[in-house]
Amino acid sequence: MSTGKRYFNLMVICLGAGAIFKLAYLRDVYYTPLQEALGVSNTQMGLLITFFAITQMIAYLPGGWLVDYIPVKYVMPVGLITTGLLGFWEATYPSFTCILIIQMGYGITITLFFWDAMIKATRMLADEGGQGKMFGLQEGLRGLCATLVSFIGLYFFNGFGEGPEGLQKTIIFYSVWLVAAGILTFFLMDKDEVEGKVDARGALQGMIGVLKMPKVWLAAAIVFFGYSFYNGLSFMSPMLIEQFGMSETVASGISIVRQYGIAIFAAPLGGIIADKMGSRVRFLRVIMIFGAAATAVFLVVPYGNSTVVIGIAVMIMIAIAIFMMRGTYYSTSSELGVSVATAGAVAGVMSLLGNMPDFYIFTVYGNMLDRF
Repeated sequence: MSTGKRYFNLMVICLGAGAIFKLAYLRDVYYTPLQEALGVSNTQMGLLITFFAITQMIAYLPGGWLVDYIPVKYVMPVGLITTGLLGFWEATYPSFTCILIIQMGYGITITLFFWDAMIKATRMLADEGGQGKMFGLQEGLRGLCATLVSFIGLYFFNGFGEGPEGLQKTIIFYSVWLVAAGILTFFLMDKDEVEGKVDARGALQGMIGVLKMPKVWLAAAIVFFGYSFYNGLSFMSPMLIEQFGMSETVASGISIVRQYGIAIFAAPLGGIIADKMGSRVRFLRVIMIFGAAATAVFLVVPYGNSTVVIGIAVMIMIAIAIFMMRGTYYSTSSELGVSVATAGAVAGVMSLLGNMPDFYIFTVYGNMLDRF
């Protein structure tokens, strides 16, 4: 595959990847209008993510098996289109029981059919020396597409009154985007020559073999700790407000830059540096140590309005470290000697363990804030 085709395929992947989580995490951006539209309590709003996370965790390993058996060109469109169809159902504002079923459906359609396939597809688009760069570009482009989709969705939300009706139009927009992305992925994405050569039993044997590899579990542990670090980033804007005296408006603006702007350049840059170093594992070790050291600065810097510039600078350094890490931590499988034929199984193991912090980490961080 030519270089131009590789990057074109990556862009096609990111068109769907940047939007596929929008519906499942709708509450993160549109909490109040969603609650109003559904007529539910705060506890019920919390259950939306719980039910999504349950089916996600169940689907990671089967998803890895599936994409080692069926080419990603055929699996990813299924995930995108079925997620979009569930979105059309959600836009009708059915009963809360149906909403929970939809959230569980998102966990299956996104995880079983798309997530592991996306990781394997990215792995296949790069040669051994360019894995870090390709995964970094994927993270950056995914962030860019997510930003674009978010702002278009916000346009629909504002244009139709910022209430349940506006949210309904936003949900429909996300759903149309996903179905269109699924169709484009099927017709525009290339099938890799290494795919489709393993039967269902062979894919299962590959999964079992991967589960016995200690290096794969260590690679998953890198994602686990890196993802825990990433989740802590969301608490830094409240800290700038409460401890450094920053206004909420300024903090919100910095939060947008931190969450989207930094990811767009830091993730690809991290991947390029990792490839230049000749080892993604060694790069991740260095960037994690740097991130830990930068975070430790908050233990010694005096809090107050006079040091707010220091607080912002440290937060930006931490964000750069986190997104460099996020752009690289799924790229270690080839370096660990895992074949492309079992790359889906490896993605399943890494995703299963790596995303487990979703179950408890915010509760742990919240408890620490309450206690200290």
